[in-house]
Amino acid sequence: MRKLALCSLALAVLLVSCGGGTQYRKASEDKGSAQWGPKEVKATVTKMVGSMLKFVKEEWQQPAFIQVKAFKNKTSEHIDTAMITNEISTNLIKKRVKFVDDNLTKDAIEQMEKNMTGMYEDSGVAPGALKSPNLYLTGDIRDNVRNVDGKRLQYLVVTMQLYNLATQVIEWQDQKEFLKATSKDKISF
Repeated sequence: MRKLALCSLALAVLLVSCGGGTQYRKASEDKGSAQWGPKEVKATVTKMVGSMLKFVKEEWQQPAFIQVKAFKNKTSEHIDTAMITNEISTNLIKKRVKFVDDNLTKDAIEQMEKNMTGMYEDSGVAPGALKSPNLYLTGDIRDNVRNVDGKRLQYLVVTMQLYNLATQVIEWQDQKEFLKATSKDKISF
């Protein structure tokens, strides 16, 4: 009986010590890795939000209505570009920069049509109230990978622009660069 209890206790200790479990950390404190991750996302968002906010609030001489358009990943690895643009737009919206999302335009138009029948109180969407964007947020992520002295060097450049729809002029552009050096795994016997 005593042996059974000791074996059970040892097994429990082994399971607890070997069990991986999940740990949560702050994304802003990530140290980085060979792959694109929280460190790069946070650094990119911080740089772009600061630069874009300064442009929109201080230099652009009219109300800005921004729509996120194609933000392309042209790197050799998988990068979820929507994660970056979502975080940028969230941070800018918190600072009262306006974004236009036409994913629900059809629904809004249907609601306007219902309101124009006179069946509803004056609490709905009125014709002429929708906003169209005057700036598109676009850009891309590119990389250059090379091997130097047993290390993999990856040079990443994130470039973003605000494109003026009326003039076809790029009104604002900024970029964030990363140079990652990763030791190659050596196989030994």
